[in-house]
Amino acid sequence: MESDLGGLIRLQKWQVQPASEVLSRAFIDDAELVQLVPEPHKREKLLRPLFRMSLNHGIWHGEVYAVSPDMEGVAVWLPSGVSDRKLWTMIRCGGLALLFKVGWKFLRKMKQDEAFASKLRRRLAPSPHWYLAVLGVDPRFQGKGYASRLLKPMLKRLDAAKLPCYVETSTEEYILIYQHFGFKVIHEAIMPGGGSQMWAMLRDKG
Repeated sequence: MESDLGGLIRLQKWQVQPASEVLSRAFIDDAELVQLVPEPHKREKLLRPLFRMSLNHGIWHGEVYAVSPDMEGVAVWLPSGVSDRKLWTMIRCGGLALLFKVGWKFLRKMKQDEAFASKLRRRLAPSPHWYLAVLGVDPRFQGKGYASRLLKPMLKRLDAAKLPCYVETSTEEYILIYQHFGFKVIHEAIMPGGGSQMWAMLRDKG
């Protein structure tokens, strides 16, 4: 899956820290994160270790790309076979640092949400596919086409391989963006414990 990147750079382990900072800024107002951690200063503190964990998982088990070395935007892609994160995998990818910052209660809630989303994903997309786990553009560069630059090369490769793509969002405005690239809403759900609304979207193979 690595040919024809359209100018994107594939992230390495040493680039996780700056990439986590970009994603932290991009997701500071994410609906589900706001629901979990309403206080902005606390939310800001946990986002970096949270995204370091997601980036490490993506580098080890999938593919992680940035628009350029300046990291205007970052995307984490996972093949369907490894999209679920077990507790030990989370710890190995940096979850221990997150645990020290937010405690077991938050980590359990996060794992509950992950289990809910994974179960839904297996039901809605049972055949082989790629999962867009994270897509974030630094707020300084939003609205300038960077999300498109992150999406197009991978979607082109998925079309060539006749593979569908699955994504979830808890931000309603993003639905139109994903629809522009051929995704369709296939399910709406409320996250466990009275969480935020989530939309599951699928882009057909080819």
